[in-house]
Amino acid sequence: MVLSEVLKELESSDFSFRGELYSEKFNASLYNLENLRSHIGNCSSLDRLQLGSGVKNICARVLKYLETIYAVTYNPDDPYDVCLLLNYWVYSKLFYILQNKDEKYVRQAYGELQPIWNDFVDDKIKKPENQKCRPIHELVLYDDWRERKKLYEYYVDYSSISKTLIGYNQRCKKIYKYVESKKPLYKHFEGRCPSDDTKICPDFYKRCEQYDPDKVLSHLSCHNEIIKERKAAASRVQIGSGLPNGETESRGTSDSMVSDGDPNSNGNPHNVRMYGNVLLGVVATSMTSGALYRFTPLGGIIRNGLGWNTNNMININGGDIRLYDYASDSFNPYPGEEHYIGYHPA
Repeated sequence: MVLSEVLKELESSDFSFRGELYSEKFNASLYNLENLRSHIGNCSSLDRLQLGSGVKNICARVLKYLETIYAVTYNPDDPYDVCLLLNYWVYSKLFYILQNKDEKYVRQAYGELQPIWNDFVDDKIKKPENQKCRPIHELVLYDDWRERKKLYEYYVDYSSISKTLIGYNQRCKKIYKYVESKKPLYKHFEGRCPSDDTKICPDFYKRCEQYDPDKVLSHLSCHNEIIKERKAAASRVQIGSGLPNGETESRGTSDSMVSDGDPNSNGNPHNVRMYGNVLLGVVATSMTSGALYRFTPLGGIIRNGLGWNTNNMININGGDIRLYDYASDSFNPYPGEEHYIGYHPA
């Protein structure tokens, strides 16, 4: 993910009502689980995996949730599948801690966790089979699991979004922006979902179609106001940049700078060529220096000599500290079972 995409993700996630969304409350219920010691033993075999301590922590958290929350709050009449949310949560957390290794380790960890999960449900959850939550092993087959996760969370959240508009119309513009931010998701599935193959199109997609931003946005009370504001803003930009005379003058000046014509003109052709050569020399030198620094032994010598060696930028758990490791939640599955971090809605 490039920097611009990261910034867009951060911007689109900055919604004051996020704590009221069901998916956020669901995440909070997992993050805030405590006293995992009694479940860590069930997950001890995961220690041998890459970053096994973090994987074991995720495992213990899932078992604790199944026993203390899911078993009590499960309602067959719920309009959404909490078990599906849980599976997506598990896979995304495994991916988060293992992404710098290789996604094959994510699939391996998810596969190793499944028998532990199933055995725990069989032994501890005294419910009918249709009320038990089991791992969804097909999840590893979906190359677009992130988009599926986001789409299902949006589907689950939309009912709570619509309720926030009742008596809180001042939120309309923020909700409008939130719904609008889901357009790329629907664009992603648009070409995939004529198919009945669940590896291509998720089986819950038809339920999500009713919340397509293209169908929903025009029904929000602030829609017309937002359209007017955007048209006005676009007009101001055109007025500010649309200067035909200025454009003509600019083109004329440019022509005189590159022309070898009248020596009395304001632009001296010799000077223009000289400055151009200097600029090209600076660019070439910068590119060469960058290549030496980054890709040759000389670069290593420079970095080590100046104390810039990026090998030092590693956290104690073996993960690289990078912008791309950003996660919008406050749960950090790297620590061992004794470290718990509270949930703080954005």
